[in-house]
Amino acid sequence: MLSVTAVEVKKPEGLSIKQMLEQKETVQEGNGKGDNQVNSATNQAVPSTAQTNDNVPADDLDRGQPRSAITSYIQAMRAGDLVLASQYLDFRNLSSKTSKISEEELTRQLGVVLNRTLWIDFNSISDHPLGELNDGLPSYRELIGKVPYNDISISLYLQRVPRKDDRVKIWKISNATVEKIPLLYQQYSYSPLGEWLAKKLPPAELFGVMLWQWLYFSLMLAIYYFVALLITKLAALIIKRIYSGISIEALNFITGPVALLLAIFFARTFREEANVTLAVQAVMEGRTVLTLAWCWAFFRFVELMKSILAKKFIAQDKQLAVYLLRPAGTVLKLIVVTIAVLHWLESLGFNASTLLAGLGIGGLAIALAAQKTVENIIGAITLYTSAPVKIGNLCKFGNSIGVVEEIGLRSTRIRTLDRTVIYVPNAKFIDMELENFSEREKMAFRPKLHLSPNTTKENMEGFLEAVREHIKSLALLEESPQRAHFKNYSIHGLELDILVYVKTTTFNVYLDEINQLNLAILALLNKHNCQLQVVSERT
Repeated sequence: MLSVTAVEVKKPEGLSIKQMLEQKETVQEGNGKGDNQVNSATNQAVPSTAQTNDNVPADDLDRGQPRSAITSYIQAMRAGDLVLASQYLDFRNLSSKTSKISEEELTRQLGVVLNRTLWIDFNSISDHPLGELNDGLPSYRELIGKVPYNDISISLYLQRVPRKDDRVKIWKISNATVEKIPLLYQQYSYSPLGEWLAKKLPPAELFGVMLWQWLYFSLMLAIYYFVALLITKLAALIIKRIYSGISIEALNFITGPVALLLAIFFARTFREEANVTLAVQAVMEGRTVLTLAWCWAFFRFVELMKSILAKKFIAQDKQLAVYLLRPAGTVLKLIVVTIAVLHWLESLGFNASTLLAGLGIGGLAIALAAQKTVENIIGAITLYTSAPVKIGNLCKFGNSIGVVEEIGLRSTRIRTLDRTVIYVPNAKFIDMELENFSEREKMAFRPKLHLSPNTTKENMEGFLEAVREHIKSLALLEESPQRAHFKNYSIHGLELDILVYVKTTTFNVYLDEINQLNLAILALLNKHNCQLQVVSERT
């Protein structure tokens, strides 16, 4: 009788891609059989069947050991050879109801059940010709595994039976297990569409998932994406009617990445469980499509925020900050890609903590080597955001004066008044005292005039009054402040204080205006007999 254990049965634990790859690699290294060592009936890898006993019965179908028997069955199922695979099942003493089902169909149904429920631990199956004698089972039986059925678990066995021709004892899947195949298949069969596809398409597979499953789930994802696209387009239309000022980039974000994420949600929520095998679960647990969808969504979100911030910075006259958006967006994308790859590797079953440790050590070494570069990049960010100077501004930095031509990630390029070029590292440039001449809203005119001590009071008063009248008459000068006063006695002569502002930020216009103003002052000096004091150089 087939063992039935009345226990609470948990759903088979999901497998990872890493487990499948590692098992396949172990097989190939162990016996060099390549593809013949991969189990397609259960979409799992098959271990080495190296003989450990010289008394293994000779058998053309390799049924002399329990492990080699189940391995050969799985190889035959992978090749799609149901006739050959049926040679590994014991069809003796079956009930009349079960006997009505063809041997090939029972073999195929068992493959479906194994596909959906059981990842066989081949290392637990003996490769001794007599089987495992200390497992608490009859000496002629070997446990394959347990399949959940409602609230119980049903054990599947190999059994040592006499070969039909010469009565030599060989291993086959027991007739008690075969008797239970229709019952298990009734619960674990594919959907009608899945059954049709499985029979019509060739038994090819990729990452343990059969060809028809790739086509089926790809088709379902496409259908769900079409439904999600309709929903998101309708949502975008409603949002546009409510918020007429919403940007086209925001609407494209809704009908693009959001639609794909919604489609994946539908596919994972409403998937047809009847067509999900353990290998399909392993691929789904890898979350490859979901990870790509989230990356796409984040990339589009970054581009959306760049567009919004660019418009905001332009409105605030911070054009330099716009240049910073592109490298900042690239850095954010790299961070997200790194996190996504690590999460994806964890989902596949790999240990990402080891990779993180390596990245941490490597990152520390790079950070130490690139310390100055990082400082300059931070300086560039400061120049872009706070914008003490902009490209094209005339500024004084340290003891030099020049026009800012470029603010790069490493240094700032400045063209001096002598037409030479100075490159100042950004980290040093932001620590300098910067005087930005281009930020002036008007330009001051303050000549340094010292009259001779012999100048009379009447002449000086007449000169200063004439200057006041003249500057009041000029339209290009600010009305306030306008000063023309006798300021101080000094060793250089009688010091005058004349101050006016020219209403321009254009240097050539300023020069033209003060040129006329200087000529007028010179004429007034001559008219009022005011002589300038000549200051000789002192050693």
